[in-house]
Amino acid sequence: MKNIIFFTNALVIIFALYTNPVRADFTAKVQRVVDGDTVYVVDKSGNEFKVRLTGIDAPEKNQSYGLASGHHLSKAIKNRWVFLESKPRKEKLYSVDRYNRVLAKILLDGQDINLIQISSGYAWHFKRYQKKQSQVDRESYSKAELDAKRNQLGLWKEKKPIAPWKWRKMKK
Repeated sequence: MKNIIFFTNALVIIFALYTNPVRADFTAKVQRVVDGDTVYVVDKSGNEFKVRLTGIDAPEKNQSYGLASGHHLSKAIKNRWVFLESKPRKEKLYSVDRYNRVLAKILLDGQDINLIQISSGYAWHFKRYQKKQSQVDRESYSKAELDAKRNQLGLWKEKKPIAPWKWRKMKK
């Protein structure tokens, strides 16, 4: 009888783990900043991940403000321990994109770094994927972009800044 109870409890726990929408959050150290929305991190176990910041799209390196965007992000988080929020997806513990980058919101001392990139004028709110964001993030990212644009911060100093998704399309 004890074996049946143990087995049943084990099944309940396993089922809960696989069906519960638990976030796959983790702490990692930022090793390298690729650009304004992509970084390499190493977790406490030594596993390296390439991370794409969710909810934003930063200028490409060879685009106006591309290097400035990467520098701004680097200055904020390079060689720092950060907290990454990533929703689990399918068989993985975290969301990944088609390039196998972990999709995450990065927090440093409780501050949303993705949001800071937008509010400082170094990234757009990537509205194409806004349905994957929480309502709070969606609203705050949109407002931050409008405020940065209104105050002509960063890339918004230009008369007609080109969104990175349009830039990539033009370059193909």
